[in-house]
Amino acid sequence: MNSMNRAQPKVVVVGAYNADLRVSCETPLVPGKSITGGPLQIFGGGRGANCAVAAARAECTVSFIGACGRDGFGEMAKGQLTGERINLDYFVEVPHANTGTTLNLVEANTGKDFLVCAESANDQVTPKMIQAARDIIISADLVISELEIPRETVWELMKLCEQHSRPFVLDISPLNRTDRIPESNILLVVSESIEEAMSITKTESPSYAMEELHRLGCQNVILIDNSTEVTFSDQRRTETISVPIACIVDRRGATECLETWTALSLIRGASLAEACREAVIATSYSLSCLGGHQGMPRRSEIVELA
Repeated sequence: MNSMNRAQPKVVVVGAYNADLRVSCETPLVPGKSITGGPLQIFGGGRGANCAVAAARAECTVSFIGACGRDGFGEMAKGQLTGERINLDYFVEVPHANTGTTLNLVEANTGKDFLVCAESANDQVTPKMIQAARDIIISADLVISELEIPRETVWELMKLCEQHSRPFVLDISPLNRTDRIPESNILLVVSESIEEAMSITKTESPSYAMEELHRLGCQNVILIDNSTEVTFSDQRRTETISVPIACIVDRRGATECLETWTALSLIRGASLAEACREAVIATSYSLSCLGGHQGMPRRSEIVELA
């Protein structure tokens, strides 16, 4: 029996794990000037790992495919993801590489943040890893990936999912990781900024960007504006809705929360509008919490909020 008919869909996520190192500063950041910030905070993150945690807390059976280094952050990654009951059979240690790390400086008074991802084991997630995990991928009810890993690996995964009719979700953030998207039958494409979508599709408006993404084979498209507005299209209908939140605590993980919850509703037969309305409630929860993993809601919490 297909697991979509049971309580726990099988989800495979291929992507990055990052240890997020965060420092909040009361003083504005000025180039060349040293300042004293608040305490260092360390959170589990990475777009792929965030999606995996989001799916696990939404009561799915989750496998995560990725890479880490043989270091302290790698051990932290395995401990965090195992603690969420995520299968790590294809989360491999890569020699001579560091576990993914993100440096995040936040101006407390303005909310501006400055984010840098270091070169890491995430850059060594290869197409061979996709083929090694082929059986678990083609048996999944949903496959999710993103572009914090090499795009060649993502395209290999996309091709495998199309060949075996597996619902595939692609997060095309962050900017400058690719200048194109191959034609493919994709369940859902998400961009965390309108500018990213227009840049990749080489278009001059959000509506044209959506049209081009649909032409490339994307069944459903979501564009996010400043984490607070969600514009979505299923080719027949385009609509914009607001994320119900008054004060944003942390944006890390919010996009991944939105795309994961939307996709899970879609594979259960919901319309895109229905899926997005539930997903923005989950996203609001995520935006109200510190940390990518830590901010992912559990399904029971969203049921209470809906």
